[in-house]
Amino acid sequence: MQFNVAQLLKESTGATRRYELTESIDGLDEELKFLGPLVGIVQLLRTNSGVLVTGELSSVVQVTCNRCLEPIAAAVRFNLEESFRPLTEVYTGRYLRPDEFEGSEEELEDAALLIDERHILDLSEVVRQAIWLALPMYPGCNWEGSGVCPNLGKRMAELSDLADIELYTDEEGPHEEDEIDPRWAALLKLRSDDDSAKS
Repeated sequence: MQFNVAQLLKESTGATRRYELTESIDGLDEELKFLGPLVGIVQLLRTNSGVLVTGELSSVVQVTCNRCLEPIAAAVRFNLEESFRPLTEVYTGRYLRPDEFEGSEEELEDAALLIDERHILDLSEVVRQAIWLALPMYPGCNWEGSGVCPNLGKRMAELSDLADIELYTDEEGPHEEDEIDPRWAALLKLRSDDDSAKS
């Protein structure tokens, strides 16, 4: 995701370049496993202080289901809008100081938003951060409106077999042979009163 913008920097304000991307991003982040390429459109716009990058991008990332803890694929879509400033002047090669540009000090000093001395604009860090922000907060299997993860019951059964635990639903309640904590004994009386009222 590197673009040589030397020619664009020589042009007047308002000049643009448009790129369609289909690029592998496997090594972009060690913590993320990408299941597909980065796809989308990026536009570079010459501004009086550098280059404004805008774009609409998407990819597919492997995440963990929030309920069954199985790996699933999550589509991530995001928009980019970042201003990059050149590190050197394109004609003379003179290094440009941050105070020669408009913008917040944080933006002007951010190394991810610099066009290097060879006039290469690198989108890698900006895209990596955007992907993290676009990841779903609570990823889950396709629940199809039921609110229940289809793999959860199967996964719970597998885990109970591994741990040799007997699972029961709320309706079944604990088995008679299970030991009841004496602090909760008073609640059992309420439950038996409720059961007798239903019959």
